[in-house]
Amino acid sequence: MNQRTKTRLIKYCCTAVVSLLMTWLTVYLYGFDTFQGEALVNQYRILCDAFTVPGLLLVMAGLLMVVSNKGAFEGIGYAVKHGIQMLIPGVHKTERYYDYLQRKRANKVHGFGFLFVVGVIDLLIAAVFMALFYNLYS
Repeated sequence: MNQRTKTRLIKYCCTAVVSLLMTWLTVYLYGFDTFQGEALVNQYRILCDAFTVPGLLLVMAGLLMVVSNKGAFEGIGYAVKHGIQMLIPGVHKTERYYDYLQRKRANKVHGFGFLFVVGVIDLLIAAVFMALFYNLYS
């Protein structure tokens, strides 16, 4: 197995583990154990919510990376960096906005598609539980 495959596998596995931990936390906070005597409908609803939360978070994090790579936060980042440098005594490095843009555009983030993949898988599992919920819900 080459290094690129190992890196991808680590990314996907770590993201899946974090996603499953968020799912477990959501199920735990809903009190899934207390619904054992209740209808199956409530269990499907809880499982749908539990998979929707990490799925949406991962997809939105991926979209945030896409928007950031397109340059949506470059002006804000420059203003904050310049403002902080103005407050620190002795630091008078003034980088021009054009130079800042060139540096940021040269260092774009790549390889975050795993966020979308794991997030969409979570949302598909949530859709299955939603379909099961509405199949029993009357």
